[in-house]
Amino acid sequence: MTHPSDAVLPANAPEFRLTRVFDAPRALVYKCWMNPGYLARWWGPKTMVCPVCEIDARAGGKFRFVMRSADGTDYPVSGTFREVVPDERFVQEVDTSEHPEEWHDAVDPDRKGQGKRKIAMLTTVTFEDHGAGTRVTIVTGFPSMALRDNFAKAGMKEGWSSSLEKLESLLYAVKASPHEIHSTRLLDAPVGMVFKCFSDPKGLAIWWGPNGFTTTTRKLDFRVGGVWDYTMHGPDGTDYPNYVTYTEIEAPHLIRYDHGTNAQHPEMFKAEIRLEAEGGKTRMKLHLTLTDAKLREDMVAFGAVEGAWQTLSRLDAYLSGALAVTPPYNPNAKVRVS
Repeated sequence: MTHPSDAVLPANAPEFRLTRVFDAPRALVYKCWMNPGYLARWWGPKTMVCPVCEIDARAGGKFRFVMRSADGTDYPVSGTFREVVPDERFVQEVDTSEHPEEWHDAVDPDRKGQGKRKIAMLTTVTFEDHGAGTRVTIVTGFPSMALRDNFAKAGMKEGWSSSLEKLESLLYAVKASPHEIHSTRLLDAPVGMVFKCFSDPKGLAIWWGPNGFTTTTRKLDFRVGGVWDYTMHGPDGTDYPNYVTYTEIEAPHLIRYDHGTNAQHPEMFKAEIRLEAEGGKTRMKLHLTLTDAKLREDMVAFGAVEGAWQTLSRLDAYLSGALAVTPPYNPNAKVRVS
């Protein structure tokens, strides 16, 4: 269930307050906030990435994040933790003075030749049990009402809400157990059409994999006991061999398989794809069960969660016809569909 962010600008205090409920336990929500490998997966609005994420989670410890926009502009945020109570709360001094000049023009127009001056901000984030989930409250204090209002006009609520939507997706991906990764998307196509996409090597060459990747299929035997032998080609030229063995197929709703790198090492994780009709569209749920918790941590840090999101997004675009440029694929691939 998705919960909206509730933002308030108090009339009697120069503060910005935002509350959001997450369907995940408090310890996991806190971990996703304070573990750099997890925070980098969601910090910043949806149009941004976070290539730098450093956290020393203790009183007096430093932190530094860099949000990067689609055009390559960096928005660094740094500061010091005043207080850290694991799983409950933290308080941090926040410094945005390294943000671009144009941003400072919008939020601090009265700086009068002082350059990109530091604005004294103090942010407190609290984590409280809320039924089986967690309520997160963010309170940022400003030196003046005018500065608070300028930040609000510049999109503070929208930026936080977009970022927390990414956190919600990350929590869904990793909350079930230390050995699992989940992803879901509502696809604008009927179930039967979506199901067929998994047995078509020409289509898989277009949409399978994260952004910038292409896929070459050597063999596709889409039946229980059959295999999909393929290589994903990264945008930097790196090849990633993959070897799938199908363990269960129930058309058009269920696909299960073991996933490895080659025939000699067939299982790094087990995968389940469920396709459910939802108002003429299809809810696709991807569930990965890994061999151990450390592997999940490594895969999350490597970008497996974003990779799954991007793959499902590309499938959605492919189904709509918006992703139709055909990259090279192997026309000699052995294909069998039962």
